[in-house]
Amino acid sequence: MSRFLMTSALATGLALPAMAQGEGREVSGELTYLPRIALPDDASVTLAVEGAFGTLLGEARFDTGGAQVPLPFSLEVVPGLNGTLGALIRVEDSAWWIAQDVAVPAGADPLDLGMITLEQFSPLAFATAFDCGGTAVAFGIADDKAVLRVGGQDYEMQQAIAASGARYVAVDDESTEFWSKGDSAMLTVEGQDMGECTVVDPTPAAYRARGNEPGWSATIGEASVEIDADYGALALSADRPDVQLEPGAYVFDMPEIAARLTVEDRLCKDLSTGMPHPHHATLMLEDRELKGCGGDPASLLTGAEWTLTDIGGETPVEGAEAVLGFGPQDRAYGSTGCNRFMGGYTLTGEGLSMGQMGVTMMACPDPLMAQERAVLDALAAVMRFDIDESGALLLIGGPEDAPLLTARRD
Repeated sequence: MSRFLMTSALATGLALPAMAQGEGREVSGELTYLPRIALPDDASVTLAVEGAFGTLLGEARFDTGGAQVPLPFSLEVVPGLNGTLGALIRVEDSAWWIAQDVAVPAGADPLDLGMITLEQFSPLAFATAFDCGGTAVAFGIADDKAVLRVGGQDYEMQQAIAASGARYVAVDDESTEFWSKGDSAMLTVEGQDMGECTVVDPTPAAYRARGNEPGWSATIGEASVEIDADYGALALSADRPDVQLEPGAYVFDMPEIAARLTVEDRLCKDLSTGMPHPHHATLMLEDRELKGCGGDPASLLTGAEWTLTDIGGETPVEGAEAVLGFGPQDRAYGSTGCNRFMGGYTLTGEGLSMGQMGVTMMACPDPLMAQERAVLDALAAVMRFDIDESGALLLIGGPEDAPLLTARRD
């Protein structure tokens, strides 16, 4: 769940679209945590479900009244939209337990998420990511506590006097210092200067929808919407309107330019390339209706890992799970069932290709070594991807342009 949305929802709440009784979708489950720590009588729970475009699809708040985990919950969300749920247990003004990014798949029927295990809250839950001379760094502040994470090590930080900006030093070691000034910072770790730090992805990327015949595109930025139509012959611009939520769709209404963009939360495949996109898009220009696709195809790949279910027509070796993940900065990683691998991938408007993978060198039984070779050979031959009707990922390539690997998410 985005830092902005979770912080806003948990602090003050965001406006939800009006839904008539019975129009919403019920999402339920139970919250728990593993340590044997009793909740005080004044504990409270906040839940929020986030959709695309930073929208709040549903929220709920309740006091525990002395009840202990597992805590049942129920909330109503806009139906037909994919989202992620976040949950927070607070005691007075302090956050104690948190869960984030719990998938809420689109649908209209009631959904039971089952048991959700929360983790002990840390300011890093709402951290800002920095790149400090090539080193990944996270710095988070919440409930008057600050934590710095560098290379997997956490430092509890406290604010120090500074002429400008916000300066923090480690509680137990003043030679570790983080000095923030806007979107940049300076970092010193145990006396070593880590150089200047810059915020990683400080603003969300613009959202783009487009279609063919006649060629059109709509780009939704932070403050404006830019529309090109008729293969560039028509150019329109409007202030970005507030997004309206409808069952299964997001709507951007721009009457000042006689335009309306509807983004439906269902898979769309580009008619010319076959590239899958997360959304169907419809652009109304006065009395014209233009169809197309919207969203970044990469968002269909990234997130939770994929478990391979078919490798070149063969079922993976029983008990040896082979997985594939797509991470930030165009990095792919996974396991063949024997060794781990990591490398890059390239996604263009035409297809998907995988770079050469670096592989660990552990020896395994012959069946696993054969499976490893098959996985790596298949990855090297991938030319494109697809998502089938069941939600499975198909990595396609080779001389027959056929599925080489099939994978699913739990």
